[in-house]
Amino acid sequence: MKPVAIVLCCALLGGCAEYGFEPVSAIAPRATNVGTLDAESKSHLYLNVVNGLLEQGRYRAALAYLDQYAVSERKTPFFQQLYGEALLGTGQYDAAGSAFSELTRGPLAPEGHSGLGRTSAAQGDWATAVSHFRQAVALRPSSPEFLNNLGYAQLSLGGSSIAEAEFNLRQAQELDPASVSIRNNLVIALLLAGKEAEARRLLAGIQTADERAEVQKFAVDWVARHAGEGGDQWEEM
Repeated sequence: MKPVAIVLCCALLGGCAEYGFEPVSAIAPRATNVGTLDAESKSHLYLNVVNGLLEQGRYRAALAYLDQYAVSERKTPFFQQLYGEALLGTGQYDAAGSAFSELTRGPLAPEGHSGLGRTSAAQGDWATAVSHFRQAVALRPSSPEFLNNLGYAQLSLGGSSIAEAEFNLRQAQELDPASVSIRNNLVIALLLAGKEAEARRLLAGIQTADERAEVQKFAVDWVARHAGEGGDQWEEM
């Protein structure tokens, strides 16, 4: 389940190979089915397996494979992106920032700015996170992920940023109506904006009672912590 809060790292996925496998041989089709892979194809497959490790939350394993890759292979923008993710996942914020900064000068500039935003958010520097997410959105305005991250960072920043956060989260939801993370963040934005009736309607659209109660509790607790006020009026939503 995607977290309500900003996506700081890759989502956890179930099912993974054991540590110690050799990536390319583990996923390559049998030689009887396909021809011999060239070096570029093997490198791409290798990095895709590393990406799978990141999606499973195995950041240290991914980092080890990336360090091995860097011994003899060219550091492509895709490599640099994965390297930044692995460093961020292991809490090496300065190194992650350096890796993502390099991306901002190439074809993956939006991902670079997004990575810098998530690195700042992981350290609680919401003002800087907002600045980086703005740049990511400016480069890719139709990305619901970037809009969601920007919206949540603005909610966390508070004050005059809340109205803009609501706008960005509404836009993100229209782009990706099925996103649980965007929906939950929008509930928070509506509560902070004093739009309780609309927040209730959004919550009412959650099919299962358990999930609806879980999202409601999280949103109310979040608002109480960040707004410094109690959430008693929401207990019967």
